[in-house]
Amino acid sequence: MSSRRRIAVLFAASIVALALAIAGLAGRAQNPTLIAFVGTNDGFDIGLTDASGTPITRIPPGTYTFLVRDRSRIHNFHFASNQDTTVDFRTELDFVGEMSFTVTLQNDTEYAYACEPHWQTMNGHLLSTNRPAQSPPPPPPAPKAKTLRAGVTAGGTAHVGSRSLRAGRYRVVVNDASRRHNFHLVGPGVNRRTTAAFRGTATWTVRLKRGAYRFGSDLEPLEGRVRVR
Repeated sequence: MSSRRRIAVLFAASIVALALAIAGLAGRAQNPTLIAFVGTNDGFDIGLTDASGTPITRIPPGTYTFLVRDRSRIHNFHFASNQDTTVDFRTELDFVGEMSFTVTLQNDTEYAYACEPHWQTMNGHLLSTNRPAQSPPPPPPAPKAKTLRAGVTAGGTAHVGSRSLRAGRYRVVVNDASRRHNFHLVGPGVNRRTTAAFRGTATWTVRLKRGAYRFGSDLEPLEGRVRVR
C-alpha cells in the first residue's frame, strides 16, 4: 500500500472514531443529570438534587443520569421502585467515591432511595410524572367578626352591648354622643378610644382574648367590665 493511501485510510479511521466519540458525548448530554449524595463526613444524610443543587421530589419521566456521591463506608445509596422493576441500582457499602447510573423513569411512578443499613431514618422518594403539581388548598377564610355595640351617652355614661363574650374577632361599633366624654376600651391586646372632641360613630376591628376588659370615659376611672371567656 502506498504511503498516500495509508494516510488516507488512517485519516478516514480517525474521522469515524471522532464521529463516534461526538455521538457518545451528544447522547450523554441529552440526559439530564441528577445528583445523589449520602454519608457526608459519615453523617446520616442522604438526598437527591437536580444539577443546580436544588432538592427534588418530582420530575418528568425520561432518561436521567444519576451521579451518586457516596461519601462513607458505613452508608450506601440504593434507588429502586416497587412499580418499575427495571430501575434498581446501588453503591456498595465499602465504596467511597462517585458512580454514574443511567436509567429511564416511567410516567406516574413512585421511586424511593435509602441507605440500606439505616433505611428507617435515611430515605427519600421521587415521583416521575407529567401531571402538574397541585397547588396547596387556600387557607380557610378568617372567621367573620361579630358585632359588639358600645358607646357613651350625651351625659357621659359609657355602655357595652354585652358584658360576657367569647374570645374572637369583633367589630366594635362605638356611638359617641358626648361633647365632653369619650369612650375607652382597654384589655389584653386592645387599647382603643375616641377623643373627647369626637361625636359620631367609630368602628374598630379587634381580637378579644380570654380575660377582663375595662371600659368607660377617661374623665372618670374605667369602671365598666367585660369578661371574655
